[in-house]
Amino acid sequence: MNKRKVAIVTDASGDIPPKLEEKYNITILPILMNFEEESFKSEGIEKGFTWDEFYKIAEKEVPSTGIPGPGVFMKTFNKALEIAESVIGIFISNKLSGVYNTATMVAKQHMPDNDISIYHAGVNSVGVGVVVVEAARLAAAGHTKADVCKKVENWIKKVNYAGIINQLDNLVRTGRLSKTKKFFANILNYKPVLGFVDDEIHVYGNIKADDALIIKQMKKFGEQALQNMVEDNNTLFLAHSRWPKAAEEIVAYLNTVNPEKKEIIIQETGVINAFYTGKKLLAFGYIGKFDSNWLMDTK
Repeated sequence: MNKRKVAIVTDASGDIPPKLEEKYNITILPILMNFEEESFKSEGIEKGFTWDEFYKIAEKEVPSTGIPGPGVFMKTFNKALEIAESVIGIFISNKLSGVYNTATMVAKQHMPDNDISIYHAGVNSVGVGVVVVEAARLAAAGHTKADVCKKVENWIKKVNYAGIINQLDNLVRTGRLSKTKKFFANILNYKPVLGFVDDEIHVYGNIKADDALIIKQMKKFGEQALQNMVEDNNTLFLAHSRWPKAAEEIVAYLNTVNPEKKEIIIQETGVINAFYTGKKLLAFGYIGKFDSNWLMDTK
């Protein structure tokens, strides 16, 4: 079998749709989720650790995530090298996880004779996923590693992952929100609007919103995202956690305001990210311009 010129590797937090993972031969680095009595290996959406398993345990205790050892990174890179002459790794923000640093170390110290380039996308979830999928499409089409790297470096500067968190329980349980703030937020029906600034999670503010207004804001955000995507970004990802009905309603609307017929993909948030966001998250991942007012302005 003739090898392609480059293969794409990412980690399990990228929430890559299984069909696209298979179609474009994307290699997934597993991430560990550690509970009090048991550890699970997430190898992508519904692989190694299912949503049902996760939510059953996560209701009772707070998990931690773990980076696999260098041997697992080497195994993952070698798997990709079975189908390609070179590898591009695109991982979660280095300010959220040590995956990027470990991948860089492994490539330099343990696999110096292989052609491996490592990037972190500066975001998480489908923000990583959209860069990975666009890169994997180029790789599958026969583009050179240099060409794909050039695109990835440009996309990473412009990638966005932003949305609205509906339920605050898990932010409290993980220490990212105080119980007092959650108490008043629930009373006032405030919902945090989140995105990324300088590779870190950023709260732009809170909106007073019920489910209907959240869906309305996400429709408005999605329409703006479609209009402001870079020319070579053909995919808009909509992530949700346990809220498929809302996601489907949003996409049905966006399909009516999508003259360029950009691909819009619904993907449930994987278990690595779902614990922190809780249920009923809605967030977009795309490459292009972003303005937090698209979500914050409820007029």
